[in-house]
Amino acid sequence: MPKKAKNAPAKKSAKAARSSAFELPIAPVIRIAKNNGAKRLSIQGTRAIVARTEEYIANVARIASNAAAAEGRKTIRAEDVEKCEKNHLFLPI
Repeated sequence: MPKKAKNAPAKKSAKAARSSAFELPIAPVIRIAKNNGAKRLSIQGTRAIVARTEEYIANVARIASNAAAAEGRKTIRAEDVEKCEKNHLFLPI
C-alpha cells in the first residue's frame, strides 16, 4: 500500500462547504431553491438565503419560547408558533 505524503492536502469534507458562521447545511438550501424555480445559485446567494432563514428561525424560536414561558412551560408547542405568526410580522408558510 502506498503511503500518503506527510504534507499532502487534506480532502475536503462535507463541512468544508459550510461557512463557520452558519449552522444550516448549504446543499439542502440549494435543492429547495432549485425545486422552487431557481435555475442557478451563487454561493453568495445561497449563503444569503441561509443567513435569512437562520434569522427567521431564531426569531420564531425566541418569540415562541417567550409564549411558552408565559404559560409556565419550557416546551415550545405548535400553538406557540402559530401565535407568533398571528401576532408578529412573519412570512406565512
